Amino acid sequence: MATQSTLKFSEFIELILARLYELERIAGPGVLFDVNAIAKELTVGIPSQWVFDAGKVLESRGWAQVAFTFGGGCHARLTGEGRLYVEEERGTGIIRRYHAAPAQFISVSGVGNHVVVGDISGGISHGASIERERAPALEILRQVKEVLRHDASLPDNERADLLMDAEMIEGQVRKREPNRAALAALLEPLSHVASISALVADLIRLFNNP
Repeated sequence: MATQSTLKFSEFIELILARLYELERIAGPGVLFDVNAIAKELTVGIPSQWVFDAGKVLESRGWAQVAFTFGGGCHARLTGEGRLYVEEERGTGIIRRYHAAPAQFISVSGVGNHVVVGDISGGISHGASIERERAPALEILRQVKEVLRHDASLPDNERADLLMDAEMIEGQVRKREPNRAALAALLEPLSHVASISALVADLIRLFNNP
C-alpha cells in the first residue's frame, strides 16, 4: 500500500490519470474534473503544490487538457494519449496496482461523489457552490475575453460587441438555471471569430454535457 513517504510525484500523476479515466467513463468524454478533489480522495497526503505541478505536466505531455482557475483551481480532462496511457498501464506500475486494488489508494463513498465536474446544466451537486462547480466554464470565458481584447484584427466596435456577448454568457453561467437558448444565441457570433474558435468549442462541449 502506498504511504506518504513512498508515493512519488510520478505515481501521483499516474493515479490522477487512472482516476480521470474512471470518472470519464461515468460522466462521458469532454467533462472537466477537479484535480484538487481527486487529490483529496487519496488515502495519503500530498503537498498542495503537487496539484498545480501535476496539471502542468499532464498538459505539457499531452495526457490531459487542463484549466487553471483563480485561487489554485485545477480541472482536467483526458486526451486520447492520456486514455491510452491508462489502458496500457504505462509508467511506474502504480496504475496496474490501482486497477487491482483501488481501495489501497482512493477513499470514496460512491464513485465520483467528491469530484466536481465542469457541468453548468443547473442546480448544485455535492454541496459545491455554483462558482466552484462552473469554474471551468468561467475560466474559459476569462480566456475568451483576454484574447478578444488583444485581437488586433477586430474593429473596435466589433470587439466591444463580442466582449459584451461574453459578459452576458458569464452572467448566464453564474445563474442557478442558465437559459440555454440565450447561451446558444450569444455563442453563435463568438464561434465565427478565428482567434477564439477553439475556446468557444470547449464552452459548447461543456454546455452540452448533461
